[in-house]
Amino acid sequence: MSKRVMIVEDEAVTAMFLEHELTQGGFEVPHVADTGRGAITYAEGNPLDAIIMDIRLKDDVDGIEAARVINRGIPVIYHSAYADDETITRARETNPADFLEKPAPPESILASLHRVFARQR
Repeated sequence: MSKRVMIVEDEAVTAMFLEHELTQGGFEVPHVADTGRGAITYAEGNPLDAIIMDIRLKDDVDGIEAARVINRGIPVIYHSAYADDETITRARETNPADFLEKPAPPESILASLHRVFARQR
């Protein structure tokens, strides 16, 4: 059974790219959310193995706050163009599995997911 990875990304082109790369890499992408609230709502009622999370999203709940609310032991890999000290500090408080700066190459994203799942074994 393939691992279920939710993508939380408000840029449609980036979301489609990530979904394609993850699917080609053998992962299942059951949901793509473009808002923090949408990510929280989906995560509450559905099993997930990991989340690829952008930080700046379309609504008033950013990716860091969404990860904090979801916090059910689901590994979060931040994928963001925002890597300033304040953002990194806030993100660290959620104990992320990884932080990849955009644009991360597909190999880096897949490698990060494989590391996350290897640590779980």
